[in-house]
Amino acid sequence: MASNRMMQAIGALERAVGRLEQQVDRSRPSAPPPGGIDAAAAREALRSLDALIAEVRGQAHG
Repeated sequence: MASNRMMQAIGALERAVGRLEQQVDRSRPSAPPPGGIDAAAAREALRSLDALIAEVRGQAHG
């Protein structure tokens, strides 16, 4: 079983990913920030991170 600190870290990571997802969703493709951001690539990276978090969480409970 995972430690309480690990579960807290996973929760914090999930919240951070959620905030990033919202930020990417709000970004307008017609006006990328300086330096640019590939919104599609960012969304895919966040989905991958979500999947990894779910996997770690599942292993922690299993």
